Amino acid sequence: MSRPVSAVLALGAVLRNRNLRRVELAWGALITAEWAHLVALGVFAYEAAGAAGVGIAGVVRLLPAALVAPFAAVLGDRFRRERFLVAVSLLGSGALAGSAAAFFVDENQVLVVGLAGVVGLATTLVRPALQALLPSLARTPEELIASNGATSTIESVGALAGPLLAGVLVSGADAGVVFVAGAVAFVAAAVLVARVTVEGRIHVSAAAFGQSGGRGLLAGFHVVMRAPKPRLVIGLMVAQSFVRGCLNVLIVVTAFRVLDAGGGAVGYMNSAFGVGGLVGALGALNLAGRRLAIPFGAALVFWGLPIALFAPWEHLAVALFLLAIVGAANSVEDVAGFTLLQRIIPDQLLTRALAVLWGLAMGAAALGSITAPIVISAIGPRAALVAVGLVLPLLTICAWRALAEIDRTVAAPSAELALIHRTPMFAPLSLAAKEHLAAKLMATSVGRGEVVVQAGEPGDHFYFVGAGELEIVADGVQAVARPGDSFGEIALLRDVPRTATVRALVDSELFALNRADFLTAVAGHAGARAAGEAVVEERLAAGASSASSPRA
Repeated sequence: MSRPVSAVLALGAVLRNRNLRRVELAWGALITAEWAHLVALGVFAYEAAGAAGVGIAGVVRLLPAALVAPFAAVLGDRFRRERFLVAVSLLGSGALAGSAAAFFVDENQVLVVGLAGVVGLATTLVRPALQALLPSLARTPEELIASNGATSTIESVGALAGPLLAGVLVSGADAGVVFVAGAVAFVAAAVLVARVTVEGRIHVSAAAFGQSGGRGLLAGFHVVMRAPKPRLVIGLMVAQSFVRGCLNVLIVVTAFRVLDAGGGAVGYMNSAFGVGGLVGALGALNLAGRRLAIPFGAALVFWGLPIALFAPWEHLAVALFLLAIVGAANSVEDVAGFTLLQRIIPDQLLTRALAVLWGLAMGAAALGSITAPIVISAIGPRAALVAVGLVLPLLTICAWRALAEIDRTVAAPSAELALIHRTPMFAPLSLAAKEHLAAKLMATSVGRGEVVVQAGEPGDHFYFVGAGELEIVADGVQAVARPGDSFGEIALLRDVPRTATVRALVDSELFALNRADFLTAVAGHAGARAAGEAVVEERLAAGASSASSPRA
């Protein structure tokens, strides 16, 4: 199957999942409104106070998000993430509506710029909460990667559509109309997310949630500082944000001083980045089933090298081509990086850790924007392109062995998770729920001839066969359970004594799931419950007719 076809099929799988579809549509509304607000705010600030006003508005918009988001995100881990997203969307809508009112009443500059900080905080909180919610909606690793790919694709579309919409509205009306449109888009996003249903929700105790009080607020920072794998991935993503901040300045300088192409080239070059991002996001859908750390590292290399290659060329077409490569690499890096973090950070800490990432990334981008002019002044624009372009390739080369180690330890699912994936009863569960169950499995060895369950006794565990063979006998019917098989669901789902006796034919390895965890997972999810009942009915009917495998 060709890669484009695979990408389309992966995207189709996301759209068929109604919860993922609603979240992605909400994300589309939010990211488009965010970009439209950025353009309208810039126009408003420039008309009010010139270039200095634009700079002040930018700082006010970013600073609260960078400082507050990592701490406010604790609510996204403590409460239902879909409800947190609704609240944040409504917060952003209220801030945009307030901006519109301030604009139309008396063009209150202080209030419009001040509320931009609230909008920035809301849009920053959306990102980690949404990315932390996806593992609870996706059902397989492939579907999660496809979800992240869809998120990246939609972000690229929003980055094109939002400024275009704002440009049209500002040209035909004024910035206040853009604020109103953004408020409506945020409300639409809230309505979409309010309809999201997370089944088989993982209930986390206060201790597992990540401590209490101040320690809970700092748990995201602890993950970033103390866990080597998340620290490496987040560190590289923050470095990429720094280079992105430099690039924002270098694009302008390159257009005027290297290409001698004028202001129009700035728009073309940013558009080339966006077009490349669209292509890269679609290509990233083909990462499904592959190791992710190495593609993540390769994308970082291609994020930087094309920037360094700007230096010897003086043709706009070459610059556009190279920026398209950077945009494509950006999408692949996003999909691979965020999927890795979703896999290696505990779910109960995920929103906070991702919020720390976004806070650091915004700060790094601002630092890059400040650093680039200094570097250009010191060594000139061409040398600055080379210096900035080599940052990510050099860092990635230094980290390559550590990235390969992440792939070695994380890429393949554990034996426990593989067993859960292969059991049809658990197929409807989200990936986060499956991983939670996998962590609850208890490995146990049984010797040849040992009885695992006895007919007539109470049922307290569900079993997966990891290795060996076991004989299952019920009412004169005999069957053999082999690796990948499971047994024990009838007594648990029907709350009856064991209906069969299970004895090891050879030394065997089992994985046991206790009654409470099994029932929480299966009974708490409509799809899993229906699948479990179907298995029970099939096995009872088969046992009654002596035609198939009995199960306990």
